[in-house]
Amino acid sequence: MVWPFCPNCHNTLNVNASGDVNCAVCNHATNLSTYSVAALPSRTTTSADRPVPLWAKSDEEQAALRNSSGPKRMVVEEPCVKCGAAEVGFYTVQLRSVDEGQTVFYECPQCNCTWSVNN
Repeated sequence: MVWPFCPNCHNTLNVNASGDVNCAVCNHATNLSTYSVAALPSRTTTSADRPVPLWAKSDEEQAALRNSSGPKRMVVEEPCVKCGAAEVGFYTVQLRSVDEGQTVFYECPQCNCTWSVNN
């Protein structure tokens, strides 16, 4: 017998909780005990590690993550409007309606000047 197909009609076999094996097409019936252990399929799967949510971390870990996760900005070659620095950080936010452009916020890393442009 080749698992999981019926030896008579080659249809897929059904197994219930008690180990009874039957074919819905030709009414072939047997029990899992008639199969060798090597003939039965087995599969072991493992899940990938999931990140631990912030609320599940210790107070010390939460404090360290909050202190280390300051705002991160993309950098663009745009002169600062106040000090003239060659590169500034920016991020975008959709503040107006969806059919209008995003608002770009710039921040100079040297003088901390901030300004915005509506696109």
